[in-house]
Amino acid sequence: MSDTPDQTLPTPPKSRDLDEIPVDELIRLTREFTNRITNQDRQRLGLELRESGHARSMQVSAPLTLQQFFSGEIDLDTDLSRRFANAPLMSHIQFYPKLGEPVQRQATAILSSNDDAATLNIDASAERGVPPSLEFTFTLYGALALRFRLSPLVTADRTRWIELMRRESGIAFLWTRERWEQPYTVFVVREHFARLYAFSPTGIEAAARLTPDGLKALVNWLEGLWFPERQQAEADEGTPHPQQLEDRPTQLKAPARSRLPSFLSAVPDTPEEQWEERPDRPDDQPTPPAAEETDLPPGDLQW
Repeated sequence: MSDTPDQTLPTPPKSRDLDEIPVDELIRLTREFTNRITNQDRQRLGLELRESGHARSMQVSAPLTLQQFFSGEIDLDTDLSRRFANAPLMSHIQFYPKLGEPVQRQATAILSSNDDAATLNIDASAERGVPPSLEFTFTLYGALALRFRLSPLVTADRTRWIELMRRESGIAFLWTRERWEQPYTVFVVREHFARLYAFSPTGIEAAARLTPDGLKALVNWLEGLWFPERQQAEADEGTPHPQQLEDRPTQLKAPARSRLPSFLSAVPDTPEEQWEERPDRPDDQPTPPAAEETDLPPGDLQW
């Protein structure tokens, strides 16, 4: 057998250096990546609305912005960021009681801007035997406050929200089983930088921006309150929980990052056609298990 390589085999293309990629091309790739993630989030949320029985009421009672988002008419991130273009940046975060101290009935996270003109209080209930709740209070200049209470938050919604907020980019809804019929929040994460939007069925709205460090600390704090058994399990295994490392940032090691930007990662694409309800599923059919993030049953939605 000859050692000469087969000349008919295709030669893999040489990877280009990032500095050689034109800016317009980088922008295009970034937008494509963002669109794919948004389509995945829209598809996932559509499936969750089916499971909770809100598919039929979506086009009737849901706010117009949500109707347009689920039908693919608008980019929710673009629409909300335009509406709240000057949302304050919450660059400081404090916890009461402090991390590591015992929690009695309620814990509070206080996020504030550099000038303390705007603050965001997040009160989390921690009573045993009572479904947890969250209360978001946006305060401006210490005089005007808008309050949004989410209660109760079921385990499935809390677990899913924690998983989605760990992503580098995406849209995550945190709401009760009543969906838009009760106050709810929308978190838009881009490169770990988050924008928080809160809505009430009475027409009250509020928004704030969170830094990457503040977002990470907030998610770790809520996970420790909602799922203390995870923290205990990791402690038993000798692995420090992220919440325990919050006061020791100098000991944390940054994860290894590739030179390639995140938008070059392979992400399954999804169509961008109108989302509509399938009438072939009876109302009394048992609720299917929650779909994985990138593995949605193709027969559950039409696009």
